[in-house]
Amino acid sequence: MKSRILLLILAIVFVSKNYSQVSLDISDANFEHQNKLDFTIGNGLSFNFNDSNHVFKIGGMIQSSYINNRHTIADLTPTNLIGIKRSYFNLSGFMNKGLFSFLIQTNFSESSPLLDAWVAYHPYENLHFYFGQRMTPCNNLSMQYMEYDLQFSSRNYLSKNFSETGREFGFFMESNFELGKLGIEPILAISSGDGINSFGQNSLDSDVGGFKYGARLNLYPMGFFKPGNKNVGHDIMKEENIKLLIGASSSLNVGASHKVGEGHFNQEFITDGTFQFYDSDSLGLVRYPNYLKNNLDFSLKYKGFNALVEYVNTAAYNLQGSALNNNASVLLDTTQISEFLVLGNAYNVQLGYVFKYDFSLDLRYGQSFKEFSFNSNSILRNYDSMGVGLTKYFSNRAVKTQLLARYINFYENTDLNQLTIECLLQIKF
Repeated sequence: MKSRILLLILAIVFVSKNYSQVSLDISDANFEHQNKLDFTIGNGLSFNFNDSNHVFKIGGMIQSSYINNRHTIADLTPTNLIGIKRSYFNLSGFMNKGLFSFLIQTNFSESSPLLDAWVAYHPYENLHFYFGQRMTPCNNLSMQYMEYDLQFSSRNYLSKNFSETGREFGFFMESNFELGKLGIEPILAISSGDGINSFGQNSLDSDVGGFKYGARLNLYPMGFFKPGNKNVGHDIMKEENIKLLIGASSSLNVGASHKVGEGHFNQEFITDGTFQFYDSDSLGLVRYPNYLKNNLDFSLKYKGFNALVEYVNTAAYNLQGSALNNNASVLLDTTQISEFLVLGNAYNVQLGYVFKYDFSLDLRYGQSFKEFSFNSNSILRNYDSMGVGLTKYFSNRAVKTQLLARYINFYENTDLNQLTIECLLQIKF
């Protein structure tokens, strides 16, 4: 791994040093290309080919953090975590004057580093087709923000409970147009329904179940946000007029075998959150439930102020005739499904204001309500959570420092209550 990184660095240095000397010989004629090399802090290193008809970009991000966790249990001492929270490296670009684009992004702080890998076709300015692994539009709105653009140093509890990375492999279509001042953004998605790396670790760990079908509709009653100001937590562009996004999404995962539909069951590589049922009428045959997720979101931004409201509801279907073992001696009880899938509803509210000199004060509050309140074994627990954060940007927002305090209170088991204090330093290059 170290040798590969060293070779990559040497290659970048070599290309940077010799880039302006590139020339091509075509049909016995020399055409000198006015290629450009540009680096902007926070936006990475860009190579512009042939008057910007083709652009190749190298970038990344590092987050270092200190976390202190304190429990309400008297005999548990606080835990301290110091380390690299996220370390991203990405390659992106476009070709043929923007007709095609791509993104490859990894997180070297995770055991499965590949996050995003997609190619896109843009036949028109307001019509886009994506194929590959990327953020799905069918989750709550803030789950579509890249991790380095979050309002807080960590995702809210709604996002953590009802999704994991928020990324899936599939086909996505996006469009946007205006009717007067009303901006309309419809999105369609067909994915594997198994999250990242959905086709497994090897040929024996193949995808199971059916596809996931989803759609999202975003409405902008006062017009679209400024470029670069939509999928970020803060109002970093400071909208001059009130801008509002009203969004709704729905997805149906046909044949889910993971608690939030971002993984799949495999007998040889069993991981947390995966499961498998059997058909009680056809002994030995597997059977998976359908997992429905609905979201409703509101986002408002105006002169540095931002407000975000998110609501999610989930349900399970196709349960009749499911058994817990392959000889069908133990049938699945209807309420027992909440022990395998995250079922219920939750909301999250976030407020923030970016003051002068790029300093921000942020607040958030949320609650969740599991579907079967009497089932103490449900994955989803009833809780309320609150958090406060301070953020300071430097170097045109390429450097971000955050101090966050968050508290989560569980209604049924107060021993799980936890106060977390986190300090974070983020650098985008």
